Amino acid sequence: MKLLFTLVFIQLLIFSSFSQTKKLSYGEKLIQEADSVLKDNPGKAIRFATKAMDDFGGDDKIFVDAASIISEAYRGKSEFDSAEVFTRKGLQKALKIQDTINIIFFYLNSGFDYYFKADYSNALSDFKNSTIFYEGYGFDRDNEKISPLHYAKLLNNIASTYIKTGRHDSSLVYFIKSMKIREDNNAPLKMITVGNLNIGSIYLVIDDYKNSKTWLDKALQSALLQNDSVNIQKCYANLGILYKKTGDTIKSIEYSKKSLEISKGLGDHRNQAIVLQNLALLLINQKKYDEAHKYFKKALAENNSIGANNSRLHLGLSELFLEQHIYDSTIYHGKLAIKLASESGDMHVQIENFMYLYQAYQGLGKYSEANKNIEKYLHLKDSITTKENQEFVQKLKTEFETERKESEIEFLKKINESESIKAKAVQSRQNLIIIVMVLAIALLVLLAISYYFKQKKEKELHLSEKNLLEADIQNRKLARKELELEITFKTKQLTTHALNMMQKNQILKDILEKLKITSKKVDDNIKSEFKSMIRDINQSQKTEKDWELFKSYFENVNKDFNKKLRDINPNLSTHDYRLAALISLNLNIKETSALLNISPNSVKTARYRLRSRLNVGSGEDLYVFFSKL
Repeated sequence: MKLLFTLVFIQLLIFSSFSQTKKLSYGEKLIQEADSVLKDNPGKAIRFATKAMDDFGGDDKIFVDAASIISEAYRGKSEFDSAEVFTRKGLQKALKIQDTINIIFFYLNSGFDYYFKADYSNALSDFKNSTIFYEGYGFDRDNEKISPLHYAKLLNNIASTYIKTGRHDSSLVYFIKSMKIREDNNAPLKMITVGNLNIGSIYLVIDDYKNSKTWLDKALQSALLQNDSVNIQKCYANLGILYKKTGDTIKSIEYSKKSLEISKGLGDHRNQAIVLQNLALLLINQKKYDEAHKYFKKALAENNSIGANNSRLHLGLSELFLEQHIYDSTIYHGKLAIKLASESGDMHVQIENFMYLYQAYQGLGKYSEANKNIEKYLHLKDSITTKENQEFVQKLKTEFETERKESEIEFLKKINESESIKAKAVQSRQNLIIIVMVLAIALLVLLAISYYFKQKKEKELHLSEKNLLEADIQNRKLARKELELEITFKTKQLTTHALNMMQKNQILKDILEKLKITSKKVDDNIKSEFKSMIRDINQSQKTEKDWELFKSYFENVNKDFNKKLRDINPNLSTHDYRLAALISLNLNIKETSALLNISPNSVKTARYRLRSRLNVGSGEDLYVFFSKL
């Protein structure tokens, strides 16, 4: 009887639980409706989710899900500012209720919003925040959104963002991490192909041709196995560039032509134009100008079909005609390239074309126009590199002026020779008188020349000494400036490391506090795990690795700092040296306490003790004291 009662009770309990799980609140129904139309009708999804958010009734989970749908809908409409607003609202609530999955995706999507707005610094920050929560959540849970391969894509996002900031070494690190995860988790072959291609392309950018070829060959092999035309084309294109950079023109042309054929089959006009241009430039190197010109014309046709900017193609045509000394065509295409590059903001194309125009005008003997273009070249280059080179401009002007005068002298010589022939008949009768006069004058001239060269030699010697002295002074100034820049860089590096240490300690401290609070609320059977985590965090806060790296940075900037302190008091402790270093960086008590992982009052006590050990008077500022060491 008892058994029968128990079975009936369990059935009722199961039925009751089932009924409760099936019953959805009004807010949950709105979320479901919004999610169902998100892909096809973002505007409708926003209306449903906004109503759910307005009437969430204190259920933070509904608020978070609504914010996620609204931000995703705005993102689908390319309204990234609005998407970011709701991403931040949702993230704030998700952090409050510790909804880790939504935290991961809010940070991830926020990173995309910043990326598409070209705010790469904030994009990196949010992508990395996403990885922190991803790694904390783990991959061994039953959740379709979280997986090692999805995490590998997140690492690829970070790598791609580093490319945008020009930090290719960092990009390479994240691409390799992503690739290892893909290989360890049996990723689809296409993902492996793309990973190999990414790594090979980065090695190509940083001129590591050996590693670039290794990875590109891997990518090509796997792409051929899948008959993946898109990635085969990319591999051939990159190998063509690699062989061009390593000087193997024949192979470069071979792979570029293979890439071109596949691009034609795919109807990819953009890549056809790029490959055609590369082939044309290779043919210029081989002096095959007519064939190169044909490729340039084909590239122009492809670019025109998609409305692309042709500045680089006209740059190539300008180079082609300059090689052949066809200066008028060089000038025509050079000016056109500069106009198009100015519209697209491509300053590098403008710089190269100004140099081509300078060479073309010089070839035509139009030195004034040549001067104008070399000045534009240097002015534009200076705006990018922030290096002035007025002496070089003056030198070029002098060379142009000298060349012009030499041309005039040569012209006058020819006139004089003609007049001399005519005058010989007249002068023949006066030769005797002239010889006598010339001898007399020659004697005076020799005396004058002797005196002139003596004075000139003395002036040149004086000028040489003056120039050597000025050069020495200039070299000293440059050396001092380089030293100041190096010290500034190392100081920034040191401060950044200190701030990173402070931020790490603060994060660990916050996590530790949360763990301590949470450990009081959990069952006894998992309290030991919380205690273990607390011990691990305490141990992490005591690690010496950060301080060793800090010490290395600090001693690079302040080489004799610790030695001078030892000279004052040889009995100073490691803690004293660290405190002194932080004070010398002008960090306040709160920042120092965060770095040393002690309370602000303990910092005050330690500062007082250090002042005593170094015999620093109470009226003297410790920062000023350390600055004088």
